Amino acid sequence: MPFYNWGEMKRSVISPQYSAAEGPTIKGAKVEVGRYRFAAGTGAKPHKHPEEQVINVLSGKVRVRIGGEERVLGPGDAALIPPNTEHQASAVDGEVEILSCKDVVSK
Repeated sequence: MPFYNWGEMKRSVISPQYSAAEGPTIKGAKVEVGRYRFAAGTGAKPHKHPEEQVINVLSGKVRVRIGGEERVLGPGDAALIPPNTEHQASAVDGEVEILSCKDVVSK
């Protein structure tokens, strides 16, 4: 199926690295794009993976740490996470919605 509507897609828990995060994910053979939400005080625990990742903030404010660098990002901000780099993210003061793009995670 080549066409999607985010609002009509099933929302599900992302992965164990994300506490209380949920959203739909479109997975192709090589790329996956997810539109995820997480509540204040929740987010992604420190983790890393061999795939590089781009996170784009759609709404809210999220504190993102990539390696040893940390920033608070808001709507319109984006971050590029290099492969095998520890990173984490957490909502600052309310619900956050992000768009996450990366290669399909190897199993």
